[in-house]
Amino acid sequence: MNSAKQFEWRSAKAGSRKPGTPAPHLRWVWIGLFVAAIALLGGSSRPDPIQHALLRPLAALFLIPALYHLRLADLGRVKVLAALLDMTLVWMIIQLVPLPPELWQGLPGRGIIAEIDQLAGIEAVWRPLSLAPFRGLNSALGMVIPITALLLALSMKMDTRLVLLAIVAIGLVDAAFGMLQVIGGPRSPLYLFAIASRGAPAGIFANENHSAVFSALALLTIVRLSLELHVPKDPAWLRLAAAPAFVFILLAVLVTGSRAGYAATLVVLVASGMMALLNSRKQARSTRHKRRRDGLHKRSGILALIFAASLVLVVMMFVWLERTPALQDMLTRSSFEDLRWSLWPVLAVMIGDHWLLGTGFGSFDAVYHFYEPTALLLPRYVNHAHNDWAQLVIEGGLPAIMLLAAGLVWLGNALWIVIRKAETSAIYLIFWMACIAIIGAASIVDYPLRTPIFQTVFVWLFVSLALDKASVLSKHQSA
Repeated sequence: MNSAKQFEWRSAKAGSRKPGTPAPHLRWVWIGLFVAAIALLGGSSRPDPIQHALLRPLAALFLIPALYHLRLADLGRVKVLAALLDMTLVWMIIQLVPLPPELWQGLPGRGIIAEIDQLAGIEAVWRPLSLAPFRGLNSALGMVIPITALLLALSMKMDTRLVLLAIVAIGLVDAAFGMLQVIGGPRSPLYLFAIASRGAPAGIFANENHSAVFSALALLTIVRLSLELHVPKDPAWLRLAAAPAFVFILLAVLVTGSRAGYAATLVVLVASGMMALLNSRKQARSTRHKRRRDGLHKRSGILALIFAASLVLVVMMFVWLERTPALQDMLTRSSFEDLRWSLWPVLAVMIGDHWLLGTGFGSFDAVYHFYEPTALLLPRYVNHAHNDWAQLVIEGGLPAIMLLAAGLVWLGNALWIVIRKAETSAIYLIFWMACIAIIGAASIVDYPLRTPIFQTVFVWLFVSLALDKASVLSKHQSA
């Protein structure tokens, strides 16, 4: 009898979930395992770390629960992102299809190779569009990570808040690794990659610049989460942990040698102050009694003053103790001596030669050798363009430009909807504009989106913006 009742209770409980919705405990298990795998194995932008040989099969395994719980209605919410990822993968595969010699030799930028083939007596060889097919295949296989991130987020019903919590969790792990690496020195066993910025707090990344920029995103995420204290499901410790987590990640950024991370953090501090001010005004307007409103204004002002003073004090202490190599680099190093700016004339020539069809995804370092001037022959070789937008054009050509333009159009439309119709439009706008500014500006001088961690977070942020957009539209229709 008891067994029958227990079976009925379990059946009712299972039936209360929507079709396709995973059990709560399984949902947390799959998301937690995927986040852990990405955090510990996905911090390198190189094509050859041994960690990728483990991460990609793991990501493919996560496709099993993702596809099992996925419904077509889930894809409808982010059909633009799904289409962009699919078309990017299709273009990568097309670049690997062998072409007839007559057609291939007439393509832009193939003249030198055609002459070499003629001298070697192998003019009849069929070649693909990609000038480094093995790298193109590697890039195509790497697409399993962002695709899995998208399908897992949709099938596990990850809302915006859960996405932001996952970003903060990765940011805290990254900051903890960075601090311990500083303590352990260049020989610290906590550097996760064989080729890494040893001696610098790179965290779970191979590059300290990527670590610092990601920390800036984590700081901005903490601020947004802190301004959404109305969520009743959050435990008390989660609300209390926001301030210590913010300070801890901020300290981790200040001890890095990343100018990009330092500049991104300044953007975060300005955006955070604006978001907090707008939130306090919104709460004051919603308060019915004047006395409570005045008290809220006073408390918000005092908290803002304490927050600003503490940040200024922390920054001044680190500058005084000479613990901010990023700031010292900004003040002492000339931008004209920076390799990133010296590369631009070479990149411009490469774009002019390959803007139509591209050289093939992942082929930049191989093709760069054809254009590398003797003045830039350095002990440390160039494996990326240090400008992700330029590298995208060089490798992907016009089709990649069109896909990027389509994504930007969707992004602008989503932001416009959020601005026009959301009650918290100003706060949302500042948050998303700061995210776009940080990732976009970092991609001008570096290549963070080449790492699986940033690819996953970028996809999840895209999903979160789509959810914000859908939430705003539903509220507007029901009003």
